Formats: sequence, structure tokens, C-alpha cells
Amino acid sequence: MDIITGALIIIGTLLAAVFNYYLNRAPGSDPEDFQLGPPELNITCDCYLNTIIVSAVAVVALMTASAHFSSIWEMVLFGSVVFIVITLAGVLGRHHRYQEWKLLTRAIFRAVPTVSKKRPGSIDLSFDEDDDEPL
Repeated sequence: MDIITGALIIIGTLLAAVFNYYLNRAPGSDPEDFQLGPPELNITCDCYLNTIIVSAVAVVALMTASAHFSSIWEMVLFGSVVFIVITLAGVLGRHHRYQEWKLLTRAIFRAVPTVSKKRPGSIDLSFDEDDDEPL
């Protein structure tokens, strides 16, 4: 393999790894999106399929350039390294997203008023009568 092809593979791998990291760290989904059934069951399904999709696409793109490799073993080695690096970047992004969810959950539990002992499932709030009048 020549130097230009190697440099393109490294640059492409780094770009795909950064993209996969931010894709899996994106705040577009909440923990409740992965909840199955009623909340009392506490069953969640958040598979790691998203972390390997970009990796698989990158390896397929790498394999289309198989004529630039000197042997099949060189192609397999580069494909394996590319797949591992991009997947690990996605897993790291997902781990950071989970950490943010945990911090957010702790903040919400500190900020939300406690549940009423009188009526389970209700929250004690008090309002002034003057504030409820229409304008």
C-alpha cells in the first residue's frame, strides 16, 4: 500500500470515529425512549447496534479499495483496526451520554418536590388564591 492510501485511511478512520462519538453522544434520545412495558418493570432495551453501524459502513468502504492492499492479510488487519477504533469511539460517546443521564436524574430528584404522604402519587404544591385569577 502506498503512503497516500494509508494517509487517506487514517484520516477517514479519524473522521468516522469522531462522527460516531458525537452520533452516540447526541441528546436526541432519552432513557424513556428505550423503556419497554410499564415503568414498574424497569425493563430497558438500548442495544449497541448504533455503535457498530458507522464502523461496518467504514469497513465496507475500505474493502472496496482492496486493490490498494498488497495482501489479503493487510486488508483484514486494516479493516479490523478501523472497525475497532470507530466502534470504541461510539461506545465512549454512549458512555458519556449515560453519565449525563445519571447526572440529570440526580438533579431532577433533588429539584422535584417530594411525594405527598396523604395521597400516594400526588405532589404537595400550594398556590396563592390571587395568582389564579384570570387577567
